[in-house]
Amino acid sequence: MSAPAIALDAMGGDHAPAAAVAGALRAAADGLSVLLVGRRPELAAALERAGAPGGLEIVDAAEVVGNDEDPVIGVRGKPRASIRVAAELVADGRAGALLSAGSTGATLATALLTLGRIGGIRRPAVAAVLPVGGDGVILLDAGGSADPQPDALAAYARMGVAYAQVRGVREPRVGLLNVGAEAGKGNALARGAHELLVGEPAFTGNVEPSEVFAGAVDVVVTDGFTGNVFLKTAEAVARPAQLADDAGAAVLLGVRGEVLVAHGAAGEAEFAGGLRTAHAVAGAGLSLRVAQRLGDAQPLGG
Repeated sequence: MSAPAIALDAMGGDHAPAAAVAGALRAAADGLSVLLVGRRPELAAALERAGAPGGLEIVDAAEVVGNDEDPVIGVRGKPRASIRVAAELVADGRAGALLSAGSTGATLATALLTLGRIGGIRRPAVAAVLPVGGDGVILLDAGGSADPQPDALAAYARMGVAYAQVRGVREPRVGLLNVGAEAGKGNALARGAHELLVGEPAFTGNVEPSEVFAGAVDVVVTDGFTGNVFLKTAEAVARPAQLADDAGAAVLLGVRGEVLVAHGAAGEAEFAGGLRTAHAVAGAGLSLRVAQRLGDAQPLGG
């Protein structure tokens, strides 16, 4: 059986569609199947400029949800937006995953509208992999929900464990990002989450940023605001040589299908890496494994 195609929102990102098309061609050269989703004339022209006219299948989508638009209003008001069409390809089984470098809010709204959420999840979380140690450290939430309740962080831990196992970590260790290791540290959210996480077998306790970068845990959980600031700070201080071109993209966990979010400033290499990550996630059936860990046996993708 051939590997599932990846639906690429080729209109999303600061350098779209040129960077998206170039990254898709690089991934295709490695044997991946990619569907370019977006305005057909622009994508055809980008393929022509790249020297590969007709080199990839284009799925026409005449509209785009901009970063300056309200994500929910934009997604609902533009049924032929590239991000919505890409998600519909996943829902219909034509694609095994979708990747977008467009608005994270629009991607989240589209995933919830088109694919739905896994039972037991109030709001999905963005899971990014920090290039720490041999296997990396999964950080979630990296920007999905700024003000979650403590029980959401407990769900993040279970989803993070499933993702780490897909990445080859047999017994993932989970830490709660905090200002100290003691159980009573942190704000009300951190203290409440700690009480719930103590019952999780994989939970090792609170961890400070230095412990995260030392690879003391395989999964670190926090709220979306803190996680996004943490991630952007790490990106700002990292040397360019430390950032691998094929580091991939963040995964949206908690929805019924494989959805990935690339950096808005993604270039050719980042798109290619994100597509490789999407291919791996789709092949592993990550969303199904997350659902099984959360006790939700309903069919995915419908």
